[in-house]
Amino acid sequence: MSFANYDYEAQLPRPTKSTESNETSGDVDLDSAITKTSAQIEKYGMLISEFKTQMKLVGSRRDSPVLRGKIDTLVEEISLLWAAIRTLMARINTVMNKSTTSSGKFEVSNRQMMMKDRLVSDFNGLHSEFQTAHKMYEERKQAYVLKPQPTSVDERTPLVQDLEQNNQQQQQTQMTEDEIQQTELQYHMLLTEERNRQIEEVAQGIREVNSIFKDLGELVTQQGEQLDTVEENIMQMLGNTQQAARELTKAHEYQKRKGKWTCIFLVALCIVVLIVVLTVIS
Repeated sequence: MSFANYDYEAQLPRPTKSTESNETSGDVDLDSAITKTSAQIEKYGMLISEFKTQMKLVGSRRDSPVLRGKIDTLVEEISLLWAAIRTLMARINTVMNKSTTSSGKFEVSNRQMMMKDRLVSDFNGLHSEFQTAHKMYEERKQAYVLKPQPTSVDERTPLVQDLEQNNQQQQQTQMTEDEIQQTELQYHMLLTEERNRQIEEVAQGIREVNSIFKDLGELVTQQGEQLDTVEENIMQMLGNTQQAARELTKAHEYQKRKGKWTCIFLVALCIVVLIVVLTVIS
């Protein structure tokens, strides 16, 4: 539960000369009433928290008439403070109504309206919380009734025996409550250990997934390097193929030129032989 505890001097803007001249006593009274109401509501919430803490001890081994008397005193203080806060709320409403119905010297600002609404909301919430806690306290008082203790002792032996029996019963009840609390504590400890184990398993799974992603990234990097190497080899082989094709073309042309010169040489040789033969015959 949040309490409406405002630092009004820090929130208010630093007044100028013109605003200081227009400031009225009504505005100051309203801010004072809001500040005082905020402090009372904060105290109201603290008392309710203390009441709830003490109320939880009813029925435990720390329960006693002294504890219940302290709780009843807290209830009275809370009731008195509730009435005082209602009076302050009524005063704030009266001041605001006067400023809106009459042609007064000051006007209620939006900030003051928001603070007043916040105070009303917090006060109503705390009051509802206290009513619920007080109802629970009454139920626990009826469920765990304290046995009256004797004030005067005339016949000591029977009373001492009754007192011992009552003490034994209370001890047995306390032992049963302690066993229940111990069982609940062990259950919560086991539940906490199980949750910690599950959290550790989830963390281990996350670490494994992270490792898998790292391995996958390294594999992708290696495959990329291999693909780059294959591409370079293909480009190199393409260049070699083109170079081989050019060499084959050159060899083919050279072979053609060689055959042509061979034919010319043979024709020339035949002509020379024919000339020689004709010369010899003639």
